[in-house]
Amino acid sequence: MKRNLPYLLVGKFSSLFGSGLFAFVAGLIVLKETGSGLQFSLVLLAGMLPRVLFSPVAGAFADRFDRKKIIVSMEIASSVLLFLTMTLSTLFTFHYYHFMIVSGLLTLFSTFLSVTLTSSIPSLFEQDDLQKANSLMQSVGSASGISSPLAAGFLYALMPFHFFVILPATLFLLAAFLDSRLLFLERVVEKKEDTSMVSEIKEGFHYLLNQRTLWTLTQLALVLNFFFIALEVLFPIIALERLELSSVQFGFIESMFAVGLLVASVLLSTPRFKIRRPLATTRISLYQSALLFALPALPLIFPFPGDTWIVAYYVTLFLTFGFVILRVNIPIQIYMQTETDPRYLGRVMGVIESMALGIAPLGTVLFGFLSDYVPLQWLFLFSSVSMLIAITIAMGRLKTVVRSEMAKAG
Repeated sequence: MKRNLPYLLVGKFSSLFGSGLFAFVAGLIVLKETGSGLQFSLVLLAGMLPRVLFSPVAGAFADRFDRKKIIVSMEIASSVLLFLTMTLSTLFTFHYYHFMIVSGLLTLFSTFLSVTLTSSIPSLFEQDDLQKANSLMQSVGSASGISSPLAAGFLYALMPFHFFVILPATLFLLAAFLDSRLLFLERVVEKKEDTSMVSEIKEGFHYLLNQRTLWTLTQLALVLNFFFIALEVLFPIIALERLELSSVQFGFIESMFAVGLLVASVLLSTPRFKIRRPLATTRISLYQSALLFALPALPLIFPFPGDTWIVAYYVTLFLTFGFVILRVNIPIQIYMQTETDPRYLGRVMGVIESMALGIAPLGTVLFGFLSDYVPLQWLFLFSSVSMLIAITIAMGRLKTVVRSEMAKAG
């Protein structure tokens, strides 16, 4: 763990920071130039579809091939893509469909990278260190989430896009070098050559289908992600179009979600906050997040006296949101990594990610379309109520498992 941890954390930060820079500026450019919620949502959609379609394939690759080579190759491919984007953007003006193409390819590489890296955690760290490793990785992700919107907001105002892209492209190269230094504690047994990729994906799906708890959590994630996408689509419209906040204010607010994640992840990396009842912790945090989900539209219902009060309100809300969301993510990650057969871990994670995100493209297009016709406060309220209903149904199915878990933990 002492050897792998610094390489893993710094490499992950570099990669996530580069991705965050590009994603923030790409969405901001499209929204500023078009003012269309639909076109903005299409760029987001292009950044989701590859993850939905190729996560199972990425999981099969992670179980079959050298995970270290996959991780390094995807970082290099992302860097090459952005250097090519820099070159092309100097020759002609980029429109929303150009950003769709680049975002789609970047997400494709990121899908193979993230699925492989996540399924590699048990091979990089001992089981007793899993919570600490997952929490510190989330801390790095949070730090990137805090700094990348702020940096992107400032850099967007200082330099043209084709110069801006050099930074994330270079960061991907740095991540590739650092990831190449990782030392795996055990080598994953490769599949026989006569086993097809399709068969391996089916095996992973059938394994997941037979695990009642994992399957229920996957179904719940599918429903919740449909509504969570409303925040990603609708909040930029509220902040930039309806409330007319500046790009710097918007970036600062967005970064507060990551601050909440960071605070929670640092706490969870300490022995004092060790999670002993993952499912019970997840249940409480899910209800809290669903209740918070109705609040982003509050300034549209009750006018605030000025931008300062609006920013302060959203800073508080997003801090709380980030803290609560991590209390959902970390317990689920620990449960998956400890309860899943290592032979299927990559494929299970790939299938879960694909299914959980599979509904997001529909939500992106739907909420982007509805944002032009339906009051945004009603969309948030409907999403919050629907999430509460879905959580109640899923947790009812897992009631026996949760009670057993609580009894064992005392």
